[in-house]
Amino acid sequence: MPTRSRNPSRPPSHFEPSQLPGVSAPDLLGAARRLIRSRTRAPRYWAAGDRLTEMWLTGPLRSSSEFQLAASTDLGAVIDWLYDELLSSSASAAEELVGLTERLQEMVDFEKALELLRRCETVPLGPEAEVEEATRVIIATLTVHGYATLHARRSAELASRWLEAWADAMWRQNVQQEQTCGFGLLARLPPEERPACMARLGLTPEELVPRSTSFSEGVEEFLERYGETAASTVGVLGGLPFSTLPTSEVEALLRLCTGEASLLTPISHLLRLAPDVSFDPAELMNTGVFASAAEQRRSVLEVVSEGKLSKPELDARLGQEWARFSVQARHLLEERMARHAEQVGAEVASGWLPALYALLERLVPGTWKG
Repeated sequence: MPTRSRNPSRPPSHFEPSQLPGVSAPDLLGAARRLIRSRTRAPRYWAAGDRLTEMWLTGPLRSSSEFQLAASTDLGAVIDWLYDELLSSSASAAEELVGLTERLQEMVDFEKALELLRRCETVPLGPEAEVEEATRVIIATLTVHGYATLHARRSAELASRWLEAWADAMWRQNVQQEQTCGFGLLARLPPEERPACMARLGLTPEELVPRSTSFSEGVEEFLERYGETAASTVGVLGGLPFSTLPTSEVEALLRLCTGEASLLTPISHLLRLAPDVSFDPAELMNTGVFASAAEQRRSVLEVVSEGKLSKPELDARLGQEWARFSVQARHLLEERMARHAEQVGAEVASGWLPALYALLERLVPGTWKG
C-alpha cells in the first residue's frame, strides 16, 4: 500500500447545532445524487444497487434510507467511476489519481466539510456541477450530519469515535482505488516513465509482484490488500449515524465493526470477491489477475499487459476459491457476532448476517449454500 499518511479528521473543539448550515441535508443529498446518477451509470444499475443496499443495510441496521443509499449505493459506484475516468496513457495521470484521493479525503475533515456545505447555501449545487463536486458534497453531508446526529444523542465521545472510523474507512478505500488504477496506468506507460509514476503513487517495485506463490494464496493476498475497493466499510459506517437503533446498540455496533472484533474485514473481503467470481477480462485489476500473477510468480504489470487470461478457466477456479473462502469467512463472522450478540441487540444479531448472505446469493448465483 502507498506509505503516505493522511491527516487525522479531528472533531470540532466545540460543537453546537447552530453551526449546521441552513440548507436541508436531504435536499442537498438529493441534488448530489440526482446529478451523479444522471451522469455516470445506467438507471437499471442504480435500481439494482438500491435494492441490494436496502436488503443488507437499510433494513437490518435501521438506517435512514436517504443517507444509507448515499453512503452505500452512490458513493461506492461514483468513487469507482471517478478513478476509472482518470486512467490514460499519460504519466500525469498519477498526479491526477493522487489529487483525487486528497480532494475526497478533505471532506471527512469536519471543518472543511462544513465549509463546503455552507458554500452550498449561497451557491446551490446545480445540474451543471461536476460529478466530483457532487461526490464531495455527499461525503461532506455524511461527515457533518453524521457527527451532528450522534452528538445530538448526547454522545460526543461516540460522535468522535465514529468520525475517526469514517475518515479511516474513506482513506483506505480511496488509496486502494488509487493503487489498483495505478497498476493499469503503469501497464500502459513506457518502462522509462514508470519509476516517476510509481514514486508519485507510493509504490515500490516489490509491490508489483505478489508475495504469494499460489493461486489460492494470491486470492487472499489481493483481498487483504484491496478488499476495501468494494466500498462495503464506507457503506456501513456512512449510514450508521442515521440508524434508529438505540444509542447503546449503535455504539456496540461501531465497536464490533471497527474494534478488535473487526467484523467489517471479512465482510469487505466477501463483497470484494463475490463479483470477481465471474472474471471480467476488461478489468485492468481484479482478484483473478492478481491471483494469476501470484501463481506465475510474475509482476502484475506483465499479466495485465499481456491480457491473455482465459475467462472460462478463471471462472472455474475463482468459483472453487469462493466455495472455500466464503465458508471460512461465514464461520468467522458468525463466531464474532455470537460473542457480541447481547451488546448489538437481538435485531442486528439475528438479522444482519442472514441479510448479507442473501446479498451474496445475488452476487454469486448458485455458489452460496447457506
